[in-house]
This record gives sequence, structure tokens and C-alpha cells, in this order.
Amino acid sequence: MTGPRLIADPDVVRAGSGAPLVLAHGAGGSVMTNFGQLIDTLSDTRTLIGVNYPGSGATPPDPDALRLDVLADSVVQAAVDAGFDRFPILGLSLGTAVAVTAAARHPDRVTGLLLTVGLARADEQLRLVVDTWTALVDAGNLRALAAYLVSLASPKVLGALDRAAADEAIAAQLATYPDGGADQARLAAAVDIVDICGEITVPTVVFAAGQDRIVLAETTRRLAAAIPGAKLIDYPDAGHIFTPDEAKVWIADIADFLREHRL
Repeated sequence: MTGPRLIADPDVVRAGSGAPLVLAHGAGGSVMTNFGQLIDTLSDTRTLIGVNYPGSGATPPDPDALRLDVLADSVVQAAVDAGFDRFPILGLSLGTAVAVTAAARHPDRVTGLLLTVGLARADEQLRLVVDTWTALVDAGNLRALAAYLVSLASPKVLGALDRAAADEAIAAQLATYPDGGADQARLAAAVDIVDICGEITVPTVVFAAGQDRIVLAETTRRLAAAIPGAKLIDYPDAGHIFTPDEAKVWIADIADFLREHRL
């Protein structure tokens, strides 16, 4: 392994106490927007550690640092700096590629992988989403981008919205959209970690969402198939971003997996 190159001046989020669980967030998200409910639920029994990628949270934008190896080394270093030698990593969307890369680059540190709505190789659905996403950012139309991202929710979520609720969801999306979101999305659309998936030997669980309109559910299932011995858990009605009720089930499944493998 080459020596690590780390994110400059990273915004590290740490919460809770107990055994560690490292968090790798998705493109256009942050540690708290992607994992806030999980942190609230598990912080009594777990130390949750995550790094906001360049352009998310308080981490300064730096497109040159948006590389899987840099992000992977940075999340590992954050856990080491917090006093932990070995730890599992939970990745979401782009964060799954970060987590797998971390496991391949740091096999002495990463003890398990929990990969949610992720990918080993970008599919055309994701590339088309990112093409539209980045075009709207380049045009400076962030409200249209927020509306577009809301429109990618699961049919169950969209079917429950009226105009007022849709406007509220768009406003919430605008309020949390990070400066580096488009650059992070471009990285997601370029992911291809198929070759290193076969190197993974730690316990792994993959969570697929049947109504995912950002990463195809079949793409996430292929991620599970690419990692030797990985367990697949399917949520047939869930979209790319889980509802609070869906997240409760996901968090319970995470806790079960960690307990089963003594991670």
C-alpha cells in the first residue's frame, strides 16, 4: 500500500461511547444528514466516527481530494486518531466504495463492512442522475436541483406528498445541500471497484433498496455478489434514502450484524 494522502483540515464527527463504528457518507450528503438517526440510536453503545468529505460539513472544498483512496485513508485515520486500532465501517452509497477501498488498503484495521445502497461499478441510472445533477449545478439552479433530488425518492414517499409537503422537502434539501455535492456525485459516477471487491475477507453485509432510483437495486445486489461471503439484505419497498421507519429496521439489522460477528 502506498502512504496515505489525507483530506486537509477534515471535519470529523464523533459521538457516543463504546466499541467503534466508522461512518462513510454518500455523495451530496454529510455524516449527520446520512447517519443522524443511526447516531441517535446507537450512541449509547457505540462510538460513531465519521469524516465529512471535502465540501460537506465544515470540511473545505477540495475537488483534488475527492478520490476513493484519499477518502478511505482519511476515514481510517480519523478512527485511529480517536484511539481505535481496529473497527468496522458502515458506508452509504458512494460511502460503500470508500469503505471497500479502506478495507482493501487497511486490512490490519478494518474488521467488517456494512454497505448500504452501494455499488461496485456505476450503472447508467446513476450516471444519468449525475449528468442531470451536475448540469443543474453548472446552471446555478439549486432549487431545481433540490426538486430533482426530491423527485428521486421512492414511489411510496412521493405518493404521500401533497404540494405543501413537497415544497417543505425541497426546502429541506436546499438547506442541507453541501457545496461539494456535485464533485462528490461525479466521483460516484466514476466508481469501479470490482477488482478489489474480490480481495475482501472480512464479514460483510450489503443492504439493497428495491425502489432505489439513484443506484439500481440490481447494482447493489451485484456488489454483494462481488464480495466473497457477503450477506445480502433486501428492503423491497425502500428508496435510496430511507424513511425514519425504514431506517429503524436498517439500524436494527446493523446492530444484529455487529453483534453476530462480535464487531
